[in-house]
Amino acid sequence: MISKAISAQCRHLHRAAVLVAVMSALAATGCSKKEAPQAPAPSAGTPQAGAPAAMPEGMSGQQQTAMGRAIFNKRCASCHGTDGNGAGSRSGPALDQAQFKYGRTPEAIRESIVKGRPNGMPAFGAAFQEIEIDTLVGYVMGLTKQ
Repeated sequence: MISKAISAQCRHLHRAAVLVAVMSALAATGCSKKEAPQAPAPSAGTPQAGAPAAMPEGMSGQQQTAMGRAIFNKRCASCHGTDGNGAGSRSGPALDQAQFKYGRTPEAIRESIVKGRPNGMPAFGAAFQEIEIDTLVGYVMGLTKQ
């Protein structure tokens, strides 16, 4: 009886420690020096390849990158590799290239995420909230071969 209570208490402490670590990481990304204002996303026409996607409102560049990296590592890295280099265990294409088969624009990347692509890329539209998709699009746009 006592060991069950101790075990439950340890689980609660572990969850609390994980929560504190996550909150600290998020606070660290949001507590940096005041950033320069971001240029608004173009409203007409197709953005140039490599141009950042529109940033979710109220989110700093560091926060968007951190959130995008977390989503990518959890849902995309197994196919596309942890750095988007195509070295995933499921042989997804590299995302650090200058061009993509279906286009390297925010719209094309969004469509790939939401609707999927033939022969491998599943549709994730129902798996993500809009802000997650926007953030992931921005993160993928920022992946470049170094």
